Amino acid sequence: MPAERSGLFCLPMPDQALAGAGIEAGCLLAVDGQGSPVQGCLVVAAVDGELLVRRLQRSGSRLQLLAAHPDYPLIEPSYEQDFAIWGVVAEPAALATRQA
Repeated sequence: MPAERSGLFCLPMPDQALAGAGIEAGCLLAVDGQGSPVQGCLVVAAVDGELLVRRLQRSGSRLQLLAAHPDYPLIEPSYEQDFAIWGVVAEPAALATRQA
C-alpha cells in the first residue's frame, strides 16, 4: 500500500450510502489504512476515481461493495475498472461524528 494511504486518517462520509446503518453524509470516519479488509467490514475504496465507503462482501472470488441505502446500487468491481481498497473504517459506531 502506498505511504500516503498508510496509517490512521479521517475521512468525511462522502454520501448517504450508509445512512441505513446510522452513518450520515458528513460524518467523520476514522480509517485504518493498514487494516485488513475482511468480510463484513466497512472499507474506503476508490472505484474509477470515486472514493466510496461501503460494506465489503465476498462471494467466492468476487468482491462486492454494499450500501445500506436502497438508492445506492451494489458495486461489483471488475478487472477492467480502476479499483483499490484504501483502508478499513475503525469502529464506525463509536467514531462516526457529525462534521462541524
